[in-house]
Amino acid sequence: MTAKRPKCPCKAMTNDTAFHTFGTKDTFEADAAYWIETRLSDALSRRGKASLFCSGGSTPGPIYEALSERELDWENVTVGLADERWVEDSHEASNGALVRRTLMQNKAEDATFLPMKTDAASAFGAEADLNRIYGPVAETIDILVLGMGPDGHTLSWFADAKGLGAATDPGNMMSVAAIDAPKTDVTGDITERMTLTYPAVARARHILLMITGDKKRQVYDRADPSHAVTLMRKAAGDALTVFYRS
Repeated sequence: MTAKRPKCPCKAMTNDTAFHTFGTKDTFEADAAYWIETRLSDALSRRGKASLFCSGGSTPGPIYEALSERELDWENVTVGLADERWVEDSHEASNGALVRRTLMQNKAEDATFLPMKTDAASAFGAEADLNRIYGPVAETIDILVLGMGPDGHTLSWFADAKGLGAATDPGNMMSVAAIDAPKTDVTGDITERMTLTYPAVARARHILLMITGDKKRQVYDRADPSHAVTLMRKAAGDALTVFYRS
């Protein structure tokens, strides 16, 4: 007898996504920080704890810095990563280093941070151990902050990557998956990564996708089924909010 596949946790893609357009960098960043703050506060009020999963890149850094100054019960906030390059924490490309430098300071220094990079030589050899760490927290992701590349990727869901099938499988029982992406202008020389899986994204209560630039807006609007961002939108459903700045 063939085992039954777990029911897909995906949410139906709707036209109800909240899409907000900003004219300036300052209002974009201020509203993003407030958006995250209010949802963390709500989770803390309801559950006594909250989780925030962060992406890297140049866009969210100032937002994390602003958020670190907010009056929240940071001791009961767990901070994780949406994805990570398989590099040491001291590497300039490390998402963990970015989050430590920008968010895990000031009032937010009391939050608990979960690195996504382990001592394992390969991300593929670290999946099981890391899932034991990330799995319980990723069961209830209160806020997931994402970006999008010019190629339509989000998280580390790169087209034609080794491990992409498992990472984007709605039936995957793990919350994290290893990825080895093709070397491109977007990925650069660091191709091995760890990422949240499709089911982890589908369980997130609030997802903020931040897009900057007209070209990225065109990629998002195209909703090409071959693009990871389109798959993410399907997983997110009405949990998704988009902040866009030209």
